[in-house]
Amino acid sequence: MKILKLMAENFKRLSAVEITPDGNVVVISGKNEAGKSSVLDAIEAALCGGRNLPKQPIKRGEHRAKVVVDMGEYKVTRKFLGTNSTLTVETTGETKSKISSPQAFLDGVVGDISFDPLAFMKKSPAEQRNSLMEFLGLNLDEFDNKVALLKVQRSDVRKEKEKRLHEADSITFTPGLPEEAQNADSLLLELDAIRKHNENCQKISTEKAVQQNRLESAEKDIVSANKAIQEWQARLANLQVMKASLIQAIQQYSKVSTKDPAEVESKIKTLGETNEAIRQNARKTQASIEYEMAIETYSKLGEEIKQVEGQKARKMAEAVMPVKGLTIQSDGLAYNGIPLEQECDSKKLKICTAIAMAMNPKLKVLRINGNELDTDSLKSIGELVAGKDYQVWIEKVTDSNTIGFYIEDGHLIGDQNEKETN
Repeated sequence: MKILKLMAENFKRLSAVEITPDGNVVVISGKNEAGKSSVLDAIEAALCGGRNLPKQPIKRGEHRAKVVVDMGEYKVTRKFLGTNSTLTVETTGETKSKISSPQAFLDGVVGDISFDPLAFMKKSPAEQRNSLMEFLGLNLDEFDNKVALLKVQRSDVRKEKEKRLHEADSITFTPGLPEEAQNADSLLLELDAIRKHNENCQKISTEKAVQQNRLESAEKDIVSANKAIQEWQARLANLQVMKASLIQAIQQYSKVSTKDPAEVESKIKTLGETNEAIRQNARKTQASIEYEMAIETYSKLGEEIKQVEGQKARKMAEAVMPVKGLTIQSDGLAYNGIPLEQECDSKKLKICTAIAMAMNPKLKVLRINGNELDTDSLKSIGELVAGKDYQVWIEKVTDSNTIGFYIEDGHLIGDQNEKETN
């Protein structure tokens, strides 16, 4: 679908212009501020509406304006009155009918009518990439954000892994110790029991010694009594009874032995060092475990990143590029593996024009500001759009009315195609 005829009245700088293009390249020429841009703006205003409508569509001094675009099967008419505009789309042929929702219908047909390959060329690589991805419906932010998050997580795990390895290497491990630190309370209780036992033994020994002394004293008294047995018969009998009693008492005491507290005291003295070594062993074991866990987590995150990047690559591979050999890279576009920005201007122009045509699959119309194009570039674009049956409208500043449709002071002065025919 292309433009077969354009009519504009009192639109911007135009007074009354009617253009019937012949061929695939439509050159709108003229001096600066003659109304060239108004011709191309009239097409966009008629078809796109909305943000494509100029703030002042009506020519100064006039009250009404009208733009009619004949696309063969459909005719589009947009009228302007004051600050308002009306749109009509009707079918042509024997049975004419109006489209009930004209702007919605045009939105589904027009595409990006204002696409300018030269403007696309001047964009940064990142902007070109984003424009193409938007056209292809590729939203890779989800994948990029997920990869970025995983990389941050993996970086944190790597730092934790290195921290745990450093911590484990810096701790001295003492073999032959129990896993848990010992409690001094039990040893202190044991030491207290030993001391009480020894004190009791000492008490028994003292009492035994006292009894032994008494026994010795009694024996001496017996000796003395024996010497005076006759005088001490009664006393002797008592002493013998006492002796028997004392012997019996002594026999009641069991044999006692003391215990050496040195071993327990030594354990208590070295308990702090031992427990510190046990704690060091526990920390080293835990750090080693956490290091192994960090290695496993780091590896898993790496696999997740590969999976996400694989999903991203598959989605990119499934996208149908508008130009064969064109690929989307992380920082821009590439053609046959070469960044688009490194291609020569003529090659970039062809590629960007091909992208523009792909973005306008139904209404095959493009707009180009051709003031920076030389003759060879214009010819190259003409051959490219002719091969794809597209129509390109080119605006070009010139003082000569021998090129294309020449606009002067809002009027169509010259039609070079018509002149050549005549």
